[in-house]
Amino acid sequence: MRGKRLNRLLQIIAALRGPTSYNARRLAERYGCSRRNIYRDIAVLELAGVPVFHDPDYGDGGGYRIRSDWWFPSVSLTDRECLDLALLTRIAESQSIPLLDEAGGARDKLLGTLPPKQQDLIRTASELFDAIGLNLADHSHCRHFMTTIQTALLTRRKIECSYRSPHQSRAKKLLLQPRQVFLAAQAWYLLAWDDKVKDNRIYRVARFTEISLTKKPIKQTEPCSIREVLGNAWSVYRGERDYHIEVLFHPPAAEQVAETQWHHTQEIEPLEDGCVVFRATVSGLEEVTYWVLGWGPLAEVKKPIELRERVCEDLQKMLHNYLGEGV
Repeated sequence: MRGKRLNRLLQIIAALRGPTSYNARRLAERYGCSRRNIYRDIAVLELAGVPVFHDPDYGDGGGYRIRSDWWFPSVSLTDRECLDLALLTRIAESQSIPLLDEAGGARDKLLGTLPPKQQDLIRTASELFDAIGLNLADHSHCRHFMTTIQTALLTRRKIECSYRSPHQSRAKKLLLQPRQVFLAAQAWYLLAWDDKVKDNRIYRVARFTEISLTKKPIKQTEPCSIREVLGNAWSVYRGERDYHIEVLFHPPAAEQVAETQWHHTQEIEPLEDGCVVFRATVSGLEEVTYWVLGWGPLAEVKKPIELRERVCEDLQKMLHNYLGEGV
């Protein structure tokens, strides 16, 4: 109870230092307590030396305020760190990124401990920055799954789950030892040890249909990195062997390809005619085939022959979809 009340006191300080007007009723509604509790909290803050006072002209019907030149002693943040904080929380809020749901709340609590100049800097920057078009997968149905996975990782316990991949008609029951969660290719993934197959596997979180925490402890203790598991996969699906690919890009795609980091092995060779040659070593060809097709006539596969053939086969299928049997 003491911890809960202390947390509420800190939140009240952060709220009263913000731009919104709060009286006792609005504070009670926000924190799910009675107005009597709020009056007691205000008295405790005053006793602790926090210069809180009621301003009858502040907001609709008056509200509590804290003297503008007062703030809690805090860690020292540089202006650059304040800008990064504003950008991070803005991206998290605008894109509704799971696992970062409370980033805005953490920012607001921290604001109450910063000097007024840096508070204004963060608030202003939050309005100036934004992120659009990340095309993240919809994780709204699996927020509970994310929390369960986090708990399993932190308490080192196994999870029981049902997982349905696009290649299976039914969900499969699994007993997993979570290793790490990571964001890639517009979705969250779980790297976990599968007790049945005795190997590390990667699972797309949005494809779980059930997850429950067990009392069974995680036994896997050997270090395991995501890069080691993914190898040279183009995105998250690792093929059985590596291929050295070479793709010629024509303007205007050439410049965009050259200025973007697509793969950790990539090499870019500019040509005198404005084209660029993209080279990389990738594990498997399925994912990179879709990438090449997305560039349309501006991309031409030079190597390997297997990738050229896959692109040609998919183009034939696309023509069939649009033009019919006569293709």
